[in-house]
Amino acid sequence: MKKAQQIGRLIAVLVAALVVPMDWFSKYLTHRYLTLGESTPVIDGFFNLVHVRNFGSAFGMFNQGRQTGFNTWFFAVASLIGLVLLIYLIRQEPAHRFWALFCLGLLLGGLIGNQGERFFHHYVTDFIDIYMGTHHWPAFNVADSSISVGIGGYMLAMLTRDKN
Repeated sequence: MKKAQQIGRLIAVLVAALVVPMDWFSKYLTHRYLTLGESTPVIDGFFNLVHVRNFGSAFGMFNQGRQTGFNTWFFAVASLIGLVLLIYLIRQEPAHRFWALFCLGLLLGGLIGNQGERFFHHYVTDFIDIYMGTHHWPAFNVADSSISVGIGGYMLAMLTRDKN
C-alpha cells in the first residue's frame, strides 16, 4: 500500500475519531444538565437547547416516540450497510482527494456517534433546536450535523472529481 494512500485513509479516521467523542460528550452534557423535555433558550427567537429522545433516524424522521422491534432491526442493518459502504469508499478514494476523505470521515463519525448511542440506549439524544417564530427545524445533534455536512461536502467532491 502506498504511503500517500495510508495518509489519505488516516484523514478520514482522524476526522471520525474527533466527531465521535464530541458527539457523545455533548449528549452526556445534555443528559447531565437538561431534564427530558426541557428547553433552554440560548438565542431568543432562533436557538434553544432541548433534551429529546429520537427513536427514528436523523432529524426525527420515522420517530414514533418509542423503540419498536422494527426500529431496532432496521437501524442495525442500515448502520451495518452504511459502515461497510463508508469503509469501501474510504479505501477507494485517492489520497489527494482530501476534501472527499474529510467528508467521508464526517459521515463515519456521525454514523458511529448516533448508532453507538442507539446500541446502548435504544434511542439517540437530540438537543439542538433551531427555529424562527413557530417554525422549528427538527431537533438534532453533533452526529446529525456531521452526517449532513459530510453528505453535502461529499456530493460537491463528486461533482468536482477528476474525469481521468
